Amino acid sequence: MWRCAMSNKHEFKTIVVPYDGSDQAKHAFSMACDLIGDDPDAKLMLLHVVPSGMVGTMDNAEGNTIDGVPWGLLDYETYKDVVSAALDRVKKEVLDSLGDSIHDERITVEAVADTSPAEAIAKYAATHGADLIVMGRRGLGALRGMLGSVSYGVLHSAEMPVLTVK
Repeated sequence: MWRCAMSNKHEFKTIVVPYDGSDQAKHAFSMACDLIGDDPDAKLMLLHVVPSGMVGTMDNAEGNTIDGVPWGLLDYETYKDVVSAALDRVKKEVLDSLGDSIHDERITVEAVADTSPAEAIAKYAATHGADLIVMGRRGLGALRGMLGSVSYGVLHSAEMPVLTVK
């Protein structure tokens, strides 16, 4: 016979929430906040993944150049600076979109660039010792009624539990 033990102690201390601004991502963030409750030791990490192929085009007003240099000919240091600036800008956009709901020292916002959002999420969660990933079933642009490809990929790649929400 199964018995469920009653406890006020939260099992999940470190939660990663992939965040793309969709309604489902906002709901996942809200649910993750409920899961950490007022546990002072809990951490919630919002993660926005930028497809690495988009980094050079995010503010590239001159077509295929950055500061007059063809995108494909950038040296490594300049490329790192471009990526870093793009990720900082995305991080600021996420912070601005969440407004007052983000003012909790237990909540951090990160942005990473990767060719595979699902793998980036799973890798980030593992690297940062996450106990749980809470994410929307579908993100922006996903087909209604289907599990999103990123959610599906995270479910198969992550080493820790993944909670998908509508």
